[in-house]
Amino acid sequence: MSFRMRLPNAEYFADLIKAISAVVEEGTFMVDENSIRMVSMDPAHISLVDFGLDKSAAEEYVCSEPMNITVSITELLKFLKRAKKSEGITISYEGDKKKLTILLVDMASSRERSFTMNALEPVASRTAVPNLTFEAAARVSTDALVDAIEDSSLVSDYVRFSISPDAVTLSAKGDVGAAQVRLSKASPTVYEIRADKEVWANFSINYVEKIVKAAKTLSDEVTIELSTNKPIRFEFPIPSGKLGYLVAPRIETA
Repeated sequence: MSFRMRLPNAEYFADLIKAISAVVEEGTFMVDENSIRMVSMDPAHISLVDFGLDKSAAEEYVCSEPMNITVSITELLKFLKRAKKSEGITISYEGDKKKLTILLVDMASSRERSFTMNALEPVASRTAVPNLTFEAAARVSTDALVDAIEDSSLVSDYVRFSISPDAVTLSAKGDVGAAQVRLSKASPTVYEIRADKEVWANFSINYVEKIVKAAKTLSDEVTIELSTNKPIRFEFPIPSGKLGYLVAPRIETA
């Protein structure tokens, strides 16, 4: 049982793993002849990451049979942070030895570096992406969303997302005051809004900020899907793959 994938840009793969690490510290990659994928929730079951990368993203992709590879995302990221812009990367896994090897190659300087890490025992249960429907959606600039979240964090630990037919609004209130950022449909940072009415929900800034900041380097736009007092979904378009997140709402009681 073996797997090997070679990508031309090691730094890009490091950014993908960093985006996963915004939700989980360890997780299981589901690998087959067509793609690698991970669907995993954080320990508190508040956020979920849905990641996939197709074989078309790779210069070389070999998978002997479908397999699950469970690793410490935190430890993997330590190795990947050593990657340089000029390096390509090969990820390989030997099932009999339960070892993952990271090979970094700089063709210009004829340098190779390799790291080996132990795989973890697979988790018993498997996370599935909930089948949700949403009442509204908006496609906006990732930079604009990061700014709005940071503005909200100045006054509260929670932020209200609202999507109406004419705007996306983030607002927050706390002991020190209030903040509101309204991104009008006419704004150059708003690419699309699909909404028949206003919908809204409150979320932990800690969770959404980690997710959006981690994904910012991978995509300059994000699709936000929302229903009132339901989970929010963020979808970041990436080449030959998918990167999505769900975050559970904070339900206010009277």
